[in-house]
Amino acid sequence: MGSPDRVAQEIRLRRFAAAAITSVMFGALVWLADGFGLMQEGTLRTAALLILLCIAGFFMLIRSGWNESFVDPSLTLPMILASSSVNTYVLHSLHSGRGAFLMIYFVSMTFGVFRLKPRELLAVAGFIITSYGVVIWHLHVETPTADFTTDWMQWILLSSVLVWYAFMGGYIGSLIQRLGQAEFDELTNTYSRRRILEILRHEKLRADRTGGPLSVCLLDLDQLKHINDTLGHQGGDHHLKRAALAVQHELRGIDYIGRYGGDEFLVVLSETNMQGALDCAERMQRTLHRLNREAGPQQHTVTLSIGIAEYAPDETLTQIVSRADQALYAAKSGGRDRIECATPV
Repeated sequence: MGSPDRVAQEIRLRRFAAAAITSVMFGALVWLADGFGLMQEGTLRTAALLILLCIAGFFMLIRSGWNESFVDPSLTLPMILASSSVNTYVLHSLHSGRGAFLMIYFVSMTFGVFRLKPRELLAVAGFIITSYGVVIWHLHVETPTADFTTDWMQWILLSSVLVWYAFMGGYIGSLIQRLGQAEFDELTNTYSRRRILEILRHEKLRADRTGGPLSVCLLDLDQLKHINDTLGHQGGDHHLKRAALAVQHELRGIDYIGRYGGDEFLVVLSETNMQGALDCAERMQRTLHRLNREAGPQQHTVTLSIGIAEYAPDETLTQIVSRADQALYAAKSGGRDRIECATPV
């Protein structure tokens, strides 16, 4: 877990794992259809190869991080189009039972409900409708004496339901997207204030249950108001993002950072005592100093003042954050770019 970037990649891998398992189940259905003699010879081998290639290809893209160069790092649209294309190939090869395999299209589209925009879902629906229409037409051309009335009726029903499904899925997806926006601060790519406090509450319960240590750091960017007045808010935003990057660089997978206020961040350090939190805070400052140097000579640089508090048993969330805030005030009053530790309870 930890920073939102790492969280996002973990979520993408889990979502991909669900898609991969679904693809394997689809392969099992193709194997059954082949065993019942419902499809052309060689279809099973080709379909299995296509499924394995898709799974391996998308896994390598996500695992390597190359997916982050795409507009949608989850690769949702390419995955849906790939699975729909394999299903269309299988449908074309079936002697009978095509109606059952039409349900696979809806399974594929379900993964898009959580990621795709309404127009993208409609585009997927259009792709599926056109693909299956071509399949029926081609089969009719190959065997003009066969009766395809049922298939065309299924195509009409599929078209109607897919369009409705795309509209409803887009609406659900937009609601999910709004909920996701409430989780993160878009500018700094850190958790929102509400979410980081929820995480702190969860970690407090864990510490109460296990007796393990828990520390929080309250960080404030020094002289950010002066930078905003001098360089404008765009310049201030640039320094906010740099500071957030420096902090995220020093966090472990079980640590969390959220934007607590305008120029304040709250860091939750799980399983960490006061000394461990102090060491982490010092690394944050050193990393920010390094990033400032690497940015080259500038008129303004930003530093961090940090207040640290270690959770005491039975302490409330308000109390631990308040003690970290008092330590932060002492750090800023003492000359800024300093670290102060709150007095143990």
